[in-house]
Amino acid sequence: MKDKKLHMIGNAHLDPVWLWNWQEGFQEVKATFRSALDRMNEDENFVFTCSSAAFYEWVERSNPQMFEEIRKRVAEGRWEVVGGWWIQPDCNIPSGESFVRQGLYGQRYFKEKLNTLATTGYNVDSFGHNGNLPQILKKSGLDNYVFMRPMPLEKGLPGRTFWWKSMDGSRVMTYRIPYEYCSWGKDLEKYTRRLKCELQDGEDELMMFYGVGNHGGGPTKENIQSIYALNDREDMPAMEMGSTARFFRNIRENGREYPEYTGDLQHHASGCYSVLSKVKRENRRAEDKLIQAEMWSAVANAIKHQPYPQDFADAWKGVLFNQFHDILAGTSIPSAYDDASYLYGQAMAVGQKNLNYAVQAISWDIDIEEDVMMKPIVVSCLASAPREIQKMCSMR
Repeated sequence: MKDKKLHMIGNAHLDPVWLWNWQEGFQEVKATFRSALDRMNEDENFVFTCSSAAFYEWVERSNPQMFEEIRKRVAEGRWEVVGGWWIQPDCNIPSGESFVRQGLYGQRYFKEKLNTLATTGYNVDSFGHNGNLPQILKKSGLDNYVFMRPMPLEKGLPGRTFWWKSMDGSRVMTYRIPYEYCSWGKDLEKYTRRLKCELQDGEDELMMFYGVGNHGGGPTKENIQSIYALNDREDMPAMEMGSTARFFRNIRENGREYPEYTGDLQHHASGCYSVLSKVKRENRRAEDKLIQAEMWSAVANAIKHQPYPQDFADAWKGVLFNQFHDILAGTSIPSAYDDASYLYGQAMAVGQKNLNYAVQAISWDIDIEEDVMMKPIVVSCLASAPREIQKMCSMR
């Protein structure tokens, strides 16, 4: 079996909000990152993988010393930055613009703060994945994609590893995580035995994810010891603590042809898409308001030289954070939605303020001939869809 390899991906599934509020998630992130750094100090072979720029910003702002440790480990190649997005969002509800913003703010943060760009898209817990994502992923610098849901019983796919292709022809090398993204103690042997069957059936290399998750935690000392113990056994495949980037590089170089799949990756937890309509409605209103405000602010800057607002980034980051799959899908505790509403309110206020500045600047100098019998009115068409614009213009 030593001619077969399991890439052991040390990770911690971190739900910043779920059965707890974001303040607890904040502490959970810091504790998990501290644990991962401690494991690196103890074992020179250990590699940690983590996504979500929002988490790194939390640590950067609250514990600069620990963030500097992370920066050094990233430079060494022992801390793998994946995802390239601000958070792991629901991958069905957000608008296309929001998915693009996830990549814009996520990859920009990683480049500016950690001098790296993620190459592996990473949404292991999202409930489904719309078929347009390969195009957005590819154009965000993400050549690979890792997911877990839908599970095999929910959707059959041509293989565990395959090319996921969007309608425009863009494609990313994609891997469906087997069984779980987290493991406790000696669960590794159970999962390793199961994956032996797939390796014996023709696969040469697979990834297995390990580490305590959901409320954070990450790889434990027992996890790491069990990897060494299993690797010493002749009946087990070679096990290497590594990264998703190394796995995808290896399978690209092995000369093997992998199947293609075009379309959505559905369905899991479909019922959540019909619950808690308030958060879904607030999400769409905030998206639309920010898009309108940015559009008219750009126009005002171009024709009136009005300074372009600098507070859009923070407003968008709040909306992107609220698109975390357990928030936007409606599966978190009730108090979490009070926090979500605060962020949506902030985004709406920023959008409304800057929209007013822009429209007022543009309309003030419109030359309307004075007529005592007429009351001048300036109408701004804020609709982005051509059909809506045509409908509004026909109602004059």
